[in-house]
Amino acid sequence: MTKRTVPHFTIKRRAQKGGYLYSDILTPEILRDVCLRVTGCDEYTCEFIDGGYNKGRLAILEYQGTITYVSFSEAGKIEGRNSFFQSLTTALVGYYREEREQKRICFYFLPLEGNVEGPYFRFMYRVMATAGVEFLNDDDFLKQKIYPFITTDDLIAARHSNRSSNRGNNSTYITKGSSGVPQIYGKTYGASKKEAALLCIVLSHLTPSRVELYEICEQDLSELPKPDLEVIRKLSNVEIIPTSLSMERVSFERDDKLRSARFIYNLLAKLGPKKCALCGCEIPELINGAHIWPVADIKRQPALDTALKLEYALDGDNGLWLCENHHKLFDEGFLLIDRSGKIECRSDLEEKTKEYITAITPVTHLDPGILTPRFDDYLQKRYEIK
Repeated sequence: MTKRTVPHFTIKRRAQKGGYLYSDILTPEILRDVCLRVTGCDEYTCEFIDGGYNKGRLAILEYQGTITYVSFSEAGKIEGRNSFFQSLTTALVGYYREEREQKRICFYFLPLEGNVEGPYFRFMYRVMATAGVEFLNDDDFLKQKIYPFITTDDLIAARHSNRSSNRGNNSTYITKGSSGVPQIYGKTYGASKKEAALLCIVLSHLTPSRVELYEICEQDLSELPKPDLEVIRKLSNVEIIPTSLSMERVSFERDDKLRSARFIYNLLAKLGPKKCALCGCEIPELINGAHIWPVADIKRQPALDTALKLEYALDGDNGLWLCENHHKLFDEGFLLIDRSGKIECRSDLEEKTKEYITAITPVTHLDPGILTPRFDDYLQKRYEIK
């Protein structure tokens, strides 16, 4: 490929939404500043192109054999945190698909109004830095320096501290499995489907060993967007594990102990990060998803068809996070939960057994947020069956 001796921009002209032109927003003054910060030159050429796939707020800058992907922030009054970063993953995926060795990816703040240093913004800046994004003019807009994540635990803690309370937003979740392997649970449908590729890239930088991506398939979409999957497959330590309702059904019909990615996803959506509801243990490798109405009991209901049985088995309201000790105590009936959420030992246990269980169970009542009407239904079904 011929090396350009003068920096050259290639930019999509029309926005996908909003009816505006990037050629109006990315003024000569802005492009000159970007060019100077990236190449050290203030002279450039620029081509705004029509047609083809919409790449969002992205400019491709080529100079002396190096290609630079420049992602831009939202301009003007900030409408929301999602719109501010809406083009980032597209730019990042393009950068990681780029075959040329001499490449960079950068982020540039356009003139804006509003607060762009809230907790979620700060989280995203750190994610971007960990993925290799260079910030060109952050000193002009941010008071605090941006530092990448250093460990997986740091990323997981920050992610959960910024999770939305809206259960319908199809978020992507990060946790750890029983062997300590970082796990990403992401849906193939919805606005947040682009997060999976971003988080895979970040975790591949933080974790030298294996990372698991569980694709929670919905709306007849059996996998993530193809460009994103192409990048994820290039990450040598990321394993993609597809799931679907049909696959869950096979597992459900075969085994009374359902090990379900969708059930874990639904618990993460309802309860947040793994934390034992009875003792507060937060070591994710030791925490399981425990069913309130057991899968084996659900399967024995002759009046229910398989689809409804599976729905009950996967419902996040039909579960708790429990450490291995409390999971076993709960399954064996040593610990009981009443409809008010009170935790108590079974009355016929020996006193020394009760004393031990009481000593390791500091929580005497479940968090009120757990006690939904559906949770109550499952609780009643559990003890009706017993």
